Amino acid sequence: MGGIDNILEIHSRREIQATSLWLHGQGADSEDLTPLFRHLEQARELGLRYLAPNAPMRRLQALEGRLGRAWYDVAAADGPDPDPESLSESVSLITGLLENELEAGRSAELTVVGGFSQGGALALEAALQFPQALAGIVVLSGELLQPDTLAQRIHPANAATPILMIHGEEDPLIPVHEAESNRDQLLSLGLPVEWHRLPLGHEISMETISLVDDWLLARLKALGVTAEPQAQ
Repeated sequence: MGGIDNILEIHSRREIQATSLWLHGQGADSEDLTPLFRHLEQARELGLRYLAPNAPMRRLQALEGRLGRAWYDVAAADGPDPDPESLSESVSLITGLLENELEAGRSAELTVVGGFSQGGALALEAALQFPQALAGIVVLSGELLQPDTLAQRIHPANAATPILMIHGEEDPLIPVHEAESNRDQLLSLGLPVEWHRLPLGHEISMETISLVDDWLLARLKALGVTAEPQAQ
């Protein structure tokens, strides 16, 4: 069983008012998300804290058994679906991080969970099952895992949690029509989804970051978070 070996933590202001937990994609690490954090200029004014853990190193079917950094193996040994053991392990890891935040006195209601690609898929999977209401979920070029049983896995606490989904219409890894189907399923279950289809591949652009920034600002302000009066 793998584990989280390192967590990048960045404070945008001296006084922290809200937390965002971000999950990178397969083959990357937490440093891959620093351009996103750097350019969330409006959210920074709200005293937003960024946490970005590294996924475990694991032997992956997709790499013919070689080691790679991933939240889960994208293909189980006996089929095309994500490996259930590694997926369950990573859901538990993210749940543990969120529980640690609560034990440290931070509010789940002021915590956003987001990610890119595989990290976005895991953010959606773990956050919807978390037993305390979260501020929101951000899915960038991600997908809905195990859609056939999603309704049974959603915890009532997060059955109406706002979701931001941004996807590239030229994404070669997760076709946009699949992402739109995922969006429609979430909507059918009563989850509020803000959807953006951009002229992109499988990537994060400055337009992506701007949309995330606007959404975070609006979401946190709706929860009563206001900008710090100090410039530092």
